[in-house]
Amino acid sequence: MEKPILFNTEMVKAILEGKKTCTRRIIKKVSGLDFLGTSSEDGATFDSALFGKGNLEEILDSEIKERIKAPYLPGDILWVRETWKVQSLSNMNYRAKFLYKAKPNDKLKETNVDGEMYIKLLRYEDKNGWQPSIFMPKDATRIFLKVTNVRVERLQDITEEGAKSEGASKQIWYQPYGTRSENNQKYVGDIKQHVPNYITGFAGIWDRTLGKWDDWLYRFKNNPWVWVIEFERIEKEENIK
Repeated sequence: MEKPILFNTEMVKAILEGKKTCTRRIIKKVSGLDFLGTSSEDGATFDSALFGKGNLEEILDSEIKERIKAPYLPGDILWVRETWKVQSLSNMNYRAKFLYKAKPNDKLKETNVDGEMYIKLLRYEDKNGWQPSIFMPKDATRIFLKVTNVRVERLQDITEEGAKSEGASKQIWYQPYGTRSENNQKYVGDIKQHVPNYITGFAGIWDRTLGKWDDWLYRFKNNPWVWVIEFERIEKEENIK
């Protein structure tokens, strides 16, 4: 099955550079729950139960509170939504050219679109600026990923190797009140800070990515439950047909 997935500019760059082969996503439905394991052979659903006295092994099946479906399954194809803009449109043959904030000097994507999509893209061409990833249509997608594994774990269970596969680095740019530079590489007027390991670097990425309303509950220090989604990049769209 094909599904969209959002990545910020920093993480898109990591994917393009081959540094990111995994992503963690918050499981927002399970506050106060613990996991017993998968409910199906393909890992499509996971059993969860309320915290109780004793060990998880002692929790009976009758105490299962919810079966939670995984957002992605092995074999799913993900088309990446990223920060983008319409570079140009041609009404002669309904041809569109797209540019991307992550590595904007890369070759433009040029593709034919149908009449309905052409009309939709006209309003983005008029805006003539970077558009949020949430509004990116599939026609503009340049990155396709194939899911290879899905599991559930606590955020702080991440290993050094796992943090590295998330695209984390031991070098981060930091300034609390700085503003992002045009290429989103670092903060204007910031300083380069070295951290002792990839996990610390990942924790910084995780907390920076959170929205302000999620910040207090899902920060790294609060150790939320997450989906761990491993993937490989598919170089050509034709490979998924």
